[in-house]
Amino acid sequence: MTLAVVWYREKLGELWCAADTRISGGARVLTDSGPKIFPVPVVCHEHVNNTKWRVCKRHSFGFAYAGSTLAAMSTHSIASACTQNFAQKKGFKKPISVESVANLYAEIGNRQVIEMSSRQGAADSQSQFFFDAFVFGFCPAENRFTAFAIVSSIAGDEFHFNVARILIGPGQYLPIGSGESAFVTLMAELKDEPDAGVISTLREMVRRETQSDVGGHLQIGISNKQGFNVVPVLDTSNGPGEAFVSFLGWDATSYKGLDGYTIGYSAIKP
Repeated sequence: MTLAVVWYREKLGELWCAADTRISGGARVLTDSGPKIFPVPVVCHEHVNNTKWRVCKRHSFGFAYAGSTLAAMSTHSIASACTQNFAQKKGFKKPISVESVANLYAEIGNRQVIEMSSRQGAADSQSQFFFDAFVFGFCPAENRFTAFAIVSSIAGDEFHFNVARILIGPGQYLPIGSGESAFVTLMAELKDEPDAGVISTLREMVRRETQSDVGGHLQIGISNKQGFNVVPVLDTSNGPGEAFVSFLGWDATSYKGLDGYTIGYSAIKP
Protein backbone atom coordinates (compact mmCIF):
# COMPACT_ATOMS: atom_id res chain seq x y z
CA MET A 1 0.00 0.00 0.00
CA THR A 2 3.02 2.30 0.45
CA LEU A 3 2.65 5.67 2.20
CA ALA A 4 0.99 9.10 1.96
CA VAL A 5 0.81 11.79 4.66
CA VAL A 6 -1.28 14.97 4.99
CA TRP A 7 -0.52 17.79 7.44
CA TYR A 8 -1.05 21.53 8.00
CA ARG A 9 1.88 23.94 7.85
CA GLU A 10 0.77 26.74 10.15
CA LYS A 11 3.62 29.15 9.36
CA LEU A 12 2.85 28.97 5.64
CA GLY A 13 -0.93 28.78 6.01
CA GLU A 14 -1.00 25.77 3.66
CA LEU A 15 -2.19 22.17 3.71
CA TRP A 16 0.51 19.79 2.44
CA CYS A 17 0.52 16.17 1.29
CA ALA A 18 3.57 14.00 0.59
CA ALA A 19 4.03 10.43 -0.62
CA ASP A 20 6.68 8.09 -1.94
CA THR A 21 6.71 7.14 -5.63
CA ARG A 22 7.11 3.36 -5.48
CA ILE A 23 4.39 1.14 -6.95
CA SER A 24 4.70 -2.58 -6.24
CA GLY A 25 3.00 -5.70 -7.50
CA GLY A 26 3.18 -8.36 -4.81
CA ALA A 27 6.85 -8.64 -3.87
CA ARG A 28 8.01 -6.91 -7.09
CA VAL A 29 8.74 -3.22 -7.60
CA LEU A 30 6.88 -2.16 -10.74
CA THR A 31 8.11 1.44 -10.87
CA ASP A 32 9.76 4.14 -8.76
CA SER A 33 8.01 6.83 -10.82
CA GLY A 34 4.45 6.26 -9.66
CA PRO A 35 2.10 9.26 -9.22
CA LYS A 36 0.01 9.12 -6.03
CA ILE A 37 -0.97 12.79 -5.58
CA PHE A 38 -3.34 14.48 -8.04
CA PRO A 39 -5.23 17.74 -8.52
CA VAL A 40 -9.01 17.60 -8.39
CA PRO A 41 -10.33 20.37 -10.68
CA VAL A 42 -13.82 21.52 -9.70
CA VAL A 43 -15.83 23.37 -12.35
CA CYS A 44 -19.43 24.40 -11.70
CA HIS A 45 -21.84 25.48 -14.45
CA GLU A 46 -25.06 27.52 -14.33
CA HIS A 47 -27.86 28.15 -16.80
CA VAL A 48 -27.86 31.32 -18.88
CA ASN A 49 -31.35 32.25 -20.14
CA ASN A 50 -32.36 28.63 -19.44
CA THR A 51 -30.82 27.48 -22.73
CA LYS A 52 -27.04 27.70 -22.38
CA TRP A 53 -24.54 26.88 -19.66
CA ARG A 54 -21.59 28.92 -18.42
CA VAL A 55 -18.89 28.38 -15.83
CA CYS A 56 -19.86 30.06 -12.56
CA LYS A 57 -17.26 28.65 -10.10
CA ARG A 58 -13.79 27.09 -10.29
CA HIS A 59 -11.87 25.46 -7.44
CA SER A 60 -9.13 22.86 -7.07
CA PHE A 61 -8.57 20.33 -4.30
CA GLY A 62 -6.07 17.52 -3.81
CA PHE A 63 -6.39 13.72 -3.94
CA ALA A 64 -3.79 11.23 -2.69
CA TYR A 65 -3.95 7.48 -2.25
CA ALA A 66 -2.12 4.46 -0.89
CA GLY A 67 -3.05 0.95 -1.97
CA SER A 68 -4.33 -0.51 -5.23
CA THR A 69 -3.11 1.70 -8.06
CA LEU A 70 -5.64 0.26 -10.52
CA ALA A 71 -8.66 0.91 -8.28
CA ALA A 72 -7.45 4.32 -7.07
CA MET A 73 -6.51 5.62 -10.53
CA SER A 74 -9.80 4.41 -12.02
CA THR A 75 -11.68 6.12 -9.20
CA HIS A 76 -9.78 9.38 -9.68
CA SER A 77 -10.25 9.36 -13.45
CA ILE A 78 -14.03 9.02 -13.16
CA ALA A 79 -14.43 11.31 -10.14
CA SER A 80 -12.31 14.15 -11.53
CA ALA A 81 -14.25 14.00 -14.79
CA CYS A 82 -17.43 14.38 -12.74
CA THR A 83 -16.07 17.30 -10.68
CA GLN A 84 -15.45 19.24 -13.90
CA ASN A 85 -19.06 18.78 -14.96
CA PHE A 86 -21.09 20.02 -12.00
CA ALA A 87 -24.39 21.59 -13.06
CA GLN A 88 -25.82 24.02 -10.53
CA LYS A 89 -29.50 23.50 -9.73
CA LYS A 90 -31.76 26.48 -10.16
CA GLY A 91 -31.84 28.65 -7.04
CA PHE A 92 -28.73 27.07 -5.48
CA LYS A 93 -25.67 29.28 -4.97
CA LYS A 94 -23.66 27.46 -2.28
CA PRO A 95 -20.12 26.41 -3.36
CA ILE A 96 -19.08 22.77 -3.61
CA SER A 97 -17.49 21.53 -0.37
CA VAL A 98 -14.39 19.35 0.04
CA GLU A 99 -16.57 16.93 2.04
CA SER A 100 -19.00 16.52 -0.86
CA VAL A 101 -16.14 15.75 -3.25
CA ALA A 102 -14.71 13.22 -0.76
CA ASN A 103 -18.10 11.50 -0.61
CA LEU A 104 -18.23 11.43 -4.42
CA TYR A 105 -14.82 9.74 -4.51
CA ALA A 106 -16.00 7.20 -1.93
CA GLU A 107 -19.16 6.45 -3.92
CA ILE A 108 -17.26 5.90 -7.18
CA GLY A 109 -14.42 4.04 -5.44
CA ASN A 110 -16.89 1.70 -3.78
CA ARG A 111 -18.28 0.68 -7.16
CA GLN A 112 -14.80 0.24 -8.64
CA VAL A 113 -13.54 -2.01 -5.84
CA ILE A 114 -16.69 -4.16 -5.78
CA GLU A 115 -16.75 -4.57 -9.56
CA MET A 116 -13.06 -5.48 -9.74
CA SER A 117 -13.47 -7.93 -6.87
CA SER A 118 -16.41 -9.63 -8.56
CA ARG A 119 -14.18 -10.55 -11.51
CA GLN A 120 -11.28 -12.00 -9.52
CA GLY A 121 -10.25 -15.64 -9.56
CA ALA A 122 -11.05 -18.09 -6.80
CA ALA A 123 -7.50 -17.87 -5.45
CA ASP A 124 -7.40 -14.06 -5.45
CA SER A 125 -8.08 -11.83 -2.46
CA GLN A 126 -10.55 -8.94 -2.60
CA SER A 127 -8.09 -6.85 -0.59
CA GLN A 128 -5.76 -6.57 -3.59
CA PHE A 129 -8.12 -3.85 -4.87
CA PHE A 130 -8.37 -1.92 -1.58
CA PHE A 131 -6.97 1.57 -1.21
CA ASP A 132 -7.14 4.41 1.29
CA ALA A 133 -7.11 8.06 0.23
CA PHE A 134 -7.29 11.74 1.15
CA VAL A 135 -9.36 14.52 -0.40
CA PHE A 136 -8.24 17.88 0.94
CA GLY A 137 -7.90 21.60 0.29
CA PHE A 138 -9.27 25.04 1.07
CA CYS A 139 -13.03 24.58 1.24
CA PRO A 140 -15.03 27.45 -0.31
CA ALA A 141 -18.21 26.26 1.44
CA GLU A 142 -16.62 26.29 4.93
CA ASN A 143 -14.07 29.03 4.18
CA ARG A 144 -11.24 27.05 5.81
CA PHE A 145 -8.86 24.19 5.12
CA THR A 146 -10.49 20.78 5.43
CA ALA A 147 -9.32 17.23 4.76
CA PHE A 148 -11.09 13.88 4.68
CA ALA A 149 -9.79 10.32 4.86
CA ILE A 150 -11.45 7.68 2.69
CA VAL A 151 -10.75 4.31 4.29
CA SER A 152 -11.46 0.80 3.01
CA SER A 153 -13.67 -1.27 5.31
CA ILE A 154 -15.35 -4.68 5.43
CA ALA A 155 -18.57 -5.08 7.43
CA GLY A 156 -19.55 -8.74 7.39
CA ASP A 157 -18.96 -9.70 3.76
CA GLU A 158 -19.78 -6.24 2.41
CA PHE A 159 -17.13 -3.75 1.29
CA HIS A 160 -17.55 -0.01 1.70
CA PHE A 161 -15.54 3.18 2.22
CA ASN A 162 -15.71 5.17 5.43
CA VAL A 163 -15.28 8.94 5.06
CA ALA A 164 -13.96 10.80 8.11
CA ARG A 165 -12.92 14.40 8.71
CA ILE A 166 -9.24 14.85 9.61
CA LEU A 167 -8.27 17.19 12.44
CA ILE A 168 -6.08 20.00 11.10
CA GLY A 169 -3.75 21.95 13.36
CA PRO A 170 -0.16 22.54 14.53
CA GLY A 171 1.78 19.31 15.05
CA GLN A 172 -1.00 17.14 13.61
CA TYR A 173 -0.41 14.78 10.70
CA LEU A 174 -2.08 11.66 9.35
CA PRO A 175 -0.31 8.88 7.42
CA ILE A 176 -2.08 6.14 5.43
CA GLY A 177 -0.77 2.98 3.79
CA SER A 178 1.37 0.00 4.67
CA GLY A 179 4.18 2.29 5.85
CA GLU A 180 1.99 4.07 8.42
CA SER A 181 3.35 2.35 11.54
CA ALA A 182 6.98 2.58 10.42
CA PHE A 183 6.54 6.27 9.61
CA VAL A 184 5.15 7.09 13.08
CA THR A 185 8.03 5.18 14.69
CA LEU A 186 10.60 7.01 12.59
CA MET A 187 8.98 10.39 13.35
CA ALA A 188 9.53 9.71 17.07
CA GLU A 189 13.10 8.56 16.43
CA LEU A 190 14.02 11.72 14.49
CA LYS A 191 12.05 14.25 16.57
CA ASP A 192 15.20 15.85 18.03
CA GLU A 193 16.97 16.29 14.68
CA PRO A 194 17.46 19.92 13.50
CA ASP A 195 15.18 19.55 10.48
CA ALA A 196 12.67 17.18 12.12
CA GLY A 197 9.29 16.99 10.41
CA VAL A 198 7.08 15.07 8.02
CA ILE A 199 9.16 15.66 4.88
CA SER A 200 12.52 14.83 6.48
CA THR A 201 11.04 11.66 8.02
CA LEU A 202 9.48 10.51 4.75
CA ARG A 203 12.70 11.30 2.89
CA GLU A 204 14.68 9.23 5.40
CA MET A 205 12.18 6.37 5.20
CA VAL A 206 12.51 6.34 1.41
CA ARG A 207 16.31 6.48 1.66
CA ARG A 208 16.53 3.63 4.17
CA GLU A 209 13.89 1.51 2.39
CA THR A 210 12.77 0.27 5.78
CA GLN A 211 10.10 -1.75 3.95
CA SER A 212 10.17 -2.90 0.37
CA ASP A 213 6.98 -1.18 -0.84
CA VAL A 214 8.01 2.33 0.30
CA GLY A 215 10.74 3.87 -1.83
CA GLY A 216 11.72 5.74 -4.96
CA HIS A 217 11.43 9.50 -4.50
CA LEU A 218 9.27 12.12 -2.78
CA GLN A 219 6.20 13.71 -4.33
CA ILE A 220 4.46 16.72 -2.80
CA GLY A 221 1.16 18.53 -3.26
CA ILE A 222 0.23 21.87 -1.68
CA SER A 223 -3.16 23.48 -1.05
CA ASN A 224 -3.45 27.19 -0.30
CA LYS A 225 -6.42 29.54 -0.41
CA GLN A 226 -6.05 29.91 -4.17
CA GLY A 227 -6.19 26.18 -4.89
CA PHE A 228 -4.08 23.03 -5.16
CA ASN A 229 -0.85 22.34 -7.01
CA VAL A 230 1.49 19.38 -7.40
CA VAL A 231 5.02 20.78 -7.04
CA PRO A 232 8.35 19.55 -8.41
CA VAL A 233 10.93 18.30 -5.91
CA LEU A 234 14.64 19.05 -6.18
CA ASP A 235 16.20 15.62 -5.59
CA THR A 236 19.78 15.76 -4.24
CA SER A 237 19.94 12.14 -3.04
CA ASN A 238 22.52 11.19 -5.71
CA GLY A 239 25.07 13.59 -4.23
CA PRO A 240 26.78 16.84 -5.30
CA GLY A 241 26.48 17.66 -8.99
CA GLU A 242 23.81 15.01 -9.53
CA ALA A 243 20.69 16.94 -8.50
CA PHE A 244 17.59 16.69 -10.66
CA VAL A 245 14.00 17.87 -10.59
CA SER A 246 11.61 15.03 -9.76
CA PHE A 247 7.98 15.59 -10.77
CA LEU A 248 5.77 12.85 -9.28
CA GLY A 249 8.85 10.64 -9.44
CA TRP A 250 9.65 11.49 -13.07
CA ASP A 251 12.99 13.16 -13.86
CA ALA A 252 11.79 16.34 -15.58
CA THR A 253 15.32 17.80 -15.82
CA SER A 254 16.18 15.95 -19.02
CA TYR A 255 12.98 16.99 -20.80
CA LYS A 256 13.70 19.65 -23.43
CA GLY A 257 10.37 21.42 -23.03
CA LEU A 258 7.67 22.26 -25.54
CA ASP A 259 6.69 25.44 -27.38
CA GLY A 260 9.18 27.45 -25.34
CA TYR A 261 8.08 26.09 -21.94
CA THR A 262 9.71 23.80 -19.40
CA ILE A 263 7.84 21.86 -16.71
CA GLY A 264 7.74 23.25 -13.19
CA TYR A 265 8.42 26.79 -12.01
CA SER A 266 9.00 26.42 -8.25
CA ALA A 267 10.61 23.30 -6.78
CA ILE A 268 10.73 22.14 -3.17
CA LYS A 269 14.12 21.16 -1.76
CA PRO A 270 13.56 18.84 1.21
